[in-house]
Amino acid sequence: MEARLVGEETQPDHWHASATNTEADLAPFTGADLNEARSRLSRLARIWVNRLDALTPEQLDRSPGVGWTFRQLAFRIAESTYYAEVVGDLTPDRMPERAERTPTP
Repeated sequence: MEARLVGEETQPDHWHASATNTEADLAPFTGADLNEARSRLSRLARIWVNRLDALTPEQLDRSPGVGWTFRQLAFRIAESTYYAEVVGDLTPDRMPERAERTPTP
């Protein structure tokens, strides 16, 4: 969103999301990790809220360049709960024991 607002081309995503698992995907996730993730994600959410609140209705409903309008983008992100649902409840006392798994290519 920030790149499009200033007229830059967006950067292609070379990560390919969940197409592969890495060793990091299989690493233990502790209570401290959960606290850090919550903190980072809360700050990131605040950045989105602040940015979207600063846009006028006209800016929200136009698309500079190719792609969705900012309003469409915001709704798409708000509906994207797949990863949270797959991961489930990460409260330390509710985390299942991790079975030994091998990353898939």
